[in-house]
Amino acid sequence: MFLKKGIQNRDVHRLQEKLNALGFNAGSADGIFGPCTERAVMAFQTDRGLSIDGIVGNETWNTLFGEPLPVFIESLGGPPPYSQCFDIFSDFRLAGWQEQNLVRCDLSAYEDELKHLYFSWMTPEDKAFVHHNWFGFICHTLVVPRFQAAFGKLAERGLSKTLKTFDGCFNPRNMRGSDNWSTHSWAIAIDLDAPWNRFGQTSFQMSEQIAQCFEEEGFIWGGRWHLRPDAMHFQYCSAR
Repeated sequence: MFLKKGIQNRDVHRLQEKLNALGFNAGSADGIFGPCTERAVMAFQTDRGLSIDGIVGNETWNTLFGEPLPVFIESLGGPPPYSQCFDIFSDFRLAGWQEQNLVRCDLSAYEDELKHLYFSWMTPEDKAFVHHNWFGFICHTLVVPRFQAAFGKLAERGLSKTLKTFDGCFNPRNMRGSDNWSTHSWAIAIDLDAPWNRFGQTSFQMSEQIAQCFEEEGFIWGGRWHLRPDAMHFQYCSAR
């Protein structure tokens, strides 16, 4: 991995803070690697006798921080803990984050089984996954394979027809009753059949069979939360 102009993430934010602290003007520590940050990197490389290219690789990063450059994650072996969401899924508050991290989760292979799903806050005619030239929803690029596999199991096991609504994925907001960010903020969680499985509702209707399709792919089901169940909710993150 390396950092260069155009990249936006928490590592760039950390880089900018360090360069500014050392007297190399990287501009505002906004997490965006722009021309000012590039000039600061080149000035630092010149000062330390490094290769001058304005790109932060392992050599430049190690000279700055005394540690290897964090490795960019291309895939996940399992759901990370909530405490690592900013590190793994990046900071959704940064400009350009959506363009870099949110992609289509193509479910066209299961269109016949899923095309009836609609948005619960609209009408049954407002289909959730049907778009002009594609079928599916938007989520974080790292969880696309897991969502596709889970919905595939729903279709293969004949469970998809029992679902009625898709109630969203990406929604930057706090958790209900908390100052912590919801996992929807990173687009790593979805809600299904919300009207029948409200947050805190203990007599919910979400079936164990549907939950199992997601749990087999590593998702955490909110229906297993004892104090305040959230049976509509499935997230690729191991802590609430």
